[in-house]
Amino acid sequence: MKKLYVASITPFKENGEINESAARQLWERNISEGADGFFIGGSSGECFLLTREERVRSFELASEYVNRADIFAHVGSISTEEAVFYAKKAKDMGIRNIAATPPLYFGFSEREIAGYYYDIAEAIGQPVLYYNIPSSTHRELEVSHPDIQALLKSGAIGSVKHTNLNLLQMERMRNINPDIKCFGGFESCMVAFLAFGCDGFIGSSFNFMLPQFKLVMEHYLEGREEEARILQTKCNNILDVLLKNGLCANLKYIVSSQGIPAGEVRKPMLPLTQEKKTEMDSVLEQYLEIR
Repeated sequence: MKKLYVASITPFKENGEINESAARQLWERNISEGADGFFIGGSSGECFLLTREERVRSFELASEYVNRADIFAHVGSISTEEAVFYAKKAKDMGIRNIAATPPLYFGFSEREIAGYYYDIAEAIGQPVLYYNIPSSTHRELEVSHPDIQALLKSGAIGSVKHTNLNLLQMERMRNINPDIKCFGGFESCMVAFLAFGCDGFIGSSFNFMLPQFKLVMEHYLEGREEEARILQTKCNNILDVLLKNGLCANLKYIVSSQGIPAGEVRKPMLPLTQEKKTEMDSVLEQYLEIR
C-alpha cells in the first residue's frame, strides 16, 4: 500500500518556544485523517532555524507516536558529526526512519556526499532516507556519477524523498537499485508520481490538506484517473498561492486559522501580510473541498 506522510510544521508559542501541545493536537488530527506517519524536522519544520536542543526535542515529541505511526527524523546537517549526533539521538528514542539532506554550502564532491551517507548509516546500523530537494540544497542527485551509483547500490540508502520535478531521475534510481523506496515530495505532481510507481508521498500541505490528497491517490489507484486529475488541479490552485507567498508562513497561518495555534515562522522568514492572508483565505474558500 502507498503511504501518506505529513511533513510536519514546528508550532511555536508567542515566546518562541516549541508549542508541544499544538504539535500533538495537529498530529492527532492528521492521524484521524488517515496519515500513515510524520516527517519531523524537515523543510516545513524550519529545520535549520531550530537550535540543537529544539531539533532533539522535536524528535522526543514525535517519539511518543512510534507505536501509532511511522516517524521519520530529519537529521541533515553541514557536518557529518552533527548529522550522526541527531541520528543516534533519534534512534535511541525508538524512531526507526532516519532521513538526511545532503550537506550544504561548501560544494562537496559526490565522493564526499556519499561518505556522509555511509557514515550516518554505519553509525546507526541501518539505511538512511536520502532527502533529495535540489531547489533548497542546490545539490543535484547525480545518478550517473559512479560514486552516487555505488551509494545507491550499497544498502546505505534505503529510500528517497524525491522533492524534484525530474521524474526520470526517480526512475533511474530504481533502475540502479529496485529495492529503494521512492516517496514523492511534490504533492502537486501526485498523479504523475503515481504513474511512475512511487511508494507514497511526504507532503507539506498534508498538514491541512491531507483528506484532499488522500482522495486524489484513491481515485488514481482505483482507475478513476480523470477525477484524480480534476481534484489534483483544485489542490494545485491552493499550492500555487501557498508556495508563492511563503510555504512555512502559509502553513502556520492556515493551521492556526483552523484552531491549532502554530505561531509564526522563525526569522529571517517573515509572517504573512494581511494582503497575503486574504489571498490565501480566498483560494482556500474556493478550492479546499472534497468533490
